[in-house]
Amino acid sequence: MTALAMKQTGIKPAAKIVLYWLADHHNGETGRCFPSLKTLERECEMNRSAIVRHLSALEDAGLIEREQRKRDNGSQTSTAYRLHLVPVAERNTPCCETQQPPVAKRDPHNLGILNLGIEPVLEANASKSVIAKTDDDFAEFWERYPRKVAKPNAKKAYDKARKSHDHDQIMFGLSQHLPGLVAKDTQFIPHAATWLNGERFNDEPDNNTSPAGTNKSRASGPHHSLMAGFAEVANRHR
Repeated sequence: MTALAMKQTGIKPAAKIVLYWLADHHNGETGRCFPSLKTLERECEMNRSAIVRHLSALEDAGLIEREQRKRDNGSQTSTAYRLHLVPVAERNTPCCETQQPPVAKRDPHNLGILNLGIEPVLEANASKSVIAKTDDDFAEFWERYPRKVAKPNAKKAYDKARKSHDHDQIMFGLSQHLPGLVAKDTQFIPHAATWLNGERFNDEPDNNTSPAGTNKSRASGPHHSLMAGFAEVANRHR
């Protein structure tokens, strides 16, 4: 259920963290889950007002349904949640509805304006903005990557990776692998260009690099590592 929760689209990364933990508590037999707000605060690492806000957003999106429960004495107990998660393919609009409308015919009287080079200028400005944004994104990646050698090669590899992957995906992957990378001697950390060209950000992180005696509890194990990556991405979208 957690994997299906992560595939839901149209919601903010922070709301997806809340949805992930609701799915983690999901009972397949009853179809419901009952985590308290205090539990969600701890697991999502958010304050109560943020949790309530994201729960409302998930309910508005039709992904969850809340049921207020009461004890026999009339006092309120923890809320029950029903999850309405569907495969992403079923949430897509039919192909016939996604086709773009025919391109409108241009007014021949405007051809003179179009030939003045206005559109190319606009396109050039847009391209400059995209390049500047990519440079800023690479600067963030370079600052976080633990081995700083061959920066020009790393920039080329990053630009290549961005043709098929977005910045958040790369940074999320890096946050997942960072504990394993910094645990190595510097000489054994791959160059950033090698790491990017190999699309290591899509690999499963090595969870065997924790120091001996580390508590592998739910709050500090793979769940925590996954949520740390989500939280980093979510903070940039708040």
